[in-house]
Amino acid sequence: MGVAAGEDQVGEGPLLDALATEARAFIQSHSWAPPIQDLLLAYGVGGIIGLFLVRFTRALTGEMKGETEQWVVVGDLPSACFETDIAPTPALALKLYCAICEDWAETVLTGRDKSECYPIRVAPTREHAEMLMGRIEFVREKLIPNA
Repeated sequence: MGVAAGEDQVGEGPLLDALATEARAFIQSHSWAPPIQDLLLAYGVGGIIGLFLVRFTRALTGEMKGETEQWVVVGDLPSACFETDIAPTPALALKLYCAICEDWAETVLTGRDKSECYPIRVAPTREHAEMLMGRIEFVREKLIPNA
């Protein structure tokens, strides 16, 4: 489980390991993140996308108070982490990730205020928003059906 149908699990191993390292670093870059207990691959295509379930050693505080796990997406698209409650399966998590990114991209493309958007860590340019929309389309059409 975790590798797209038809993918070479042996050849994918090092690429998925690199995505796991990226996911761990992304989570640990947040000051609110407690230590990581487990980082579990939920779905991945090496070099393209990794969806991981992160379990923390203790509950989060702040706006995510009480949560002990989150999804994290990394790869050849903007990294993001978000709650598991409203997306309990890998397919639903990828759909939520696409919605989060699409909201950001549409906000950038229309020139609206980004303060209510998830903080995507790229410059808010038309070029980045259009590239992101293309990647979202790929994830929705090619990857989510296999998740």
